Amino acid sequence: MFSFSGWLFFSSASEALDAELSRRLMGVADLIARTVNPTFLVRIQPGDEETSLYRLILEELEKIREATQVKDIHLFDRQNRVIVDLDGTQTIGEEDLLLQIDSYELDQVWRGRAVSSVLYRGRDSRFYKAGYAPLRDEQGRIIAGVGVEVGVDFMQIIDRVRRQFIGITLASGGLILLISFLLSRSMIRPIQILSSATEQIGKEGGYPQVDLKRNDELGDLGRHFNQMIEQIRTKDALLRRMYDEERARAEVLEGYSQTLLKSIPSGVLGVNLKGEITSCNPAAENILGLSASSLLNRSVQGALCICSPLEKIIMTAVTTGSEAAWEEFPIEDPPRGKRWIGAMASPIKDQGGREIGATAVFADLTEVKNLQEEIALKRQMALLGELSAGMAHEIRNPLAAIQALGELLSRRVKGMSPRRDENMQVDSGGGDLEALSRDLVAEIGHLNRFVTEFLIYARMPLLRFEKTDLREIVDAALSLAAPQGRVGQIAVQYRVPDTLPEAPVDPLEFRRVLLNLIQNAFQAMGEGELGIEAETAHAHLVLRISDTGPGILSAHRDKIFRPFFTTKQGGTGLGLAISERIIRGHGGSLTFETSEKGTTFVVQIPLQGPVEKPHDFTTE
Repeated sequence: MFSFSGWLFFSSASEALDAELSRRLMGVADLIARTVNPTFLVRIQPGDEETSLYRLILEELEKIREATQVKDIHLFDRQNRVIVDLDGTQTIGEEDLLLQIDSYELDQVWRGRAVSSVLYRGRDSRFYKAGYAPLRDEQGRIIAGVGVEVGVDFMQIIDRVRRQFIGITLASGGLILLISFLLSRSMIRPIQILSSATEQIGKEGGYPQVDLKRNDELGDLGRHFNQMIEQIRTKDALLRRMYDEERARAEVLEGYSQTLLKSIPSGVLGVNLKGEITSCNPAAENILGLSASSLLNRSVQGALCICSPLEKIIMTAVTTGSEAAWEEFPIEDPPRGKRWIGAMASPIKDQGGREIGATAVFADLTEVKNLQEEIALKRQMALLGELSAGMAHEIRNPLAAIQALGELLSRRVKGMSPRRDENMQVDSGGGDLEALSRDLVAEIGHLNRFVTEFLIYARMPLLRFEKTDLREIVDAALSLAAPQGRVGQIAVQYRVPDTLPEAPVDPLEFRRVLLNLIQNAFQAMGEGELGIEAETAHAHLVLRISDTGPGILSAHRDKIFRPFFTTKQGGTGLGLAISERIIRGHGGSLTFETSEKGTTFVVQIPLQGPVEKPHDFTTE
């Protein structure tokens, strides 16, 4: 009876320790399953033993083995083929025949449960135990199994005590009964302490220590138990620190990815396989005119409003799994007018090559399209200018002859004596001919001036730059336009510094521009005030010529620099067009500001001269 009781106590302790060890092994296996990155694991193929990825996984597993003091860690697939073997005794893809022994436990693993094997004795006569857990990918699918093997040293002690107990029982029944009684009394308390301690393992802060001040096997068992608990405490602390470090690194990488996405000037949209928008950067919000909060988690179909052609491009990539080529399409944006958008879309795949969504990259091409149209227009204008210049030159020669003949006719008509009729009345026919000849000469002169200005515009000569006193040019232009300092009821407010820096300009052409602007200002006013101001700012000369006229009508403001557009009676519409081209040739700009109180033309030219070589207008 006493022997039976002793045996029962041994069995109870053994089962309790075995059950607790099973929980720890399953916990370690589950920890490894959650630690190993599944995207890295699926990339491992036979022969990758020397790759950096495989070594990285081995290093991570080695840290866990050192932290938990397990004997071996291995990862395998459903066909029992090795994916990772920490000991390196088996190669990638090799079938692990020992796993067939635990086929029942592995069947539970593939069903999603963590299990442990029964105790078994190895070739070295030591006891071992294995724990298994499933390893899932990001979608929760089981892609591999994790196996953890550990030597059970304290079972050696129990086994040795059991053998001694059996030997003593066989040697003497009576003595065994007495010893069993004494041992049972001396073992119950330590075993209860160990059992109670094992129940606390795994709970929050569960690192119990037992106080067994004995020199026998139970004392050894207690000391081994305390050592194991201390090792578990150290390993848990190490694993927590590793987990915190990995999480911090993941957060840093995620933050970097978000920063990179925000800094991209092109719009980026990400969608999942359902077509729902999962990401949106600030550039996309700006191009679409929509906020991220109104886009995220919505179906892309119907969510992009005016940019609806982009929906088709994205869904093509989602449904076909292939890249949607770059497309350019116009959109009507009431606040910003017609715009051009260029976009493409590509499928997104995970490490295993499975499609998980699509991403679209798009940009606002409005400025590019406008520039292309402007370049095309300039090319057409250049060709038209060459043709027109040739025609104007051919017109000018016979026009000069016609003007000479008209002037000769005018002089001869003027020299004709007035005729008298039969009633001695003066015939006024000669006077009419004289007026008609004067009108003829005037119209021919106007036409000749138009052709001359057109030739200047069509074949602008090469600008000849030289260092020039800018104030002298301003003074010369004003003197030519208003020799007396004023014209009629128009006063001149001259606010130009006594000394202006010299700048490389073409004196004649720059004076032509200023003279044209001053004359236009005089013609815009019946009476009022002409203002001329000059200053230097940011290495540029800024010259303002203003009038107090009625201003430029809003309908005319976009056409003011177009050739042949004029609002003046008898004007050619080429003065401002020529002036604007001359200033551009100087590397500057000619702009205007207008209101009902008057107009100000602003000339800006660099004091260091144009950045490029002198502009040859004959090539335009």
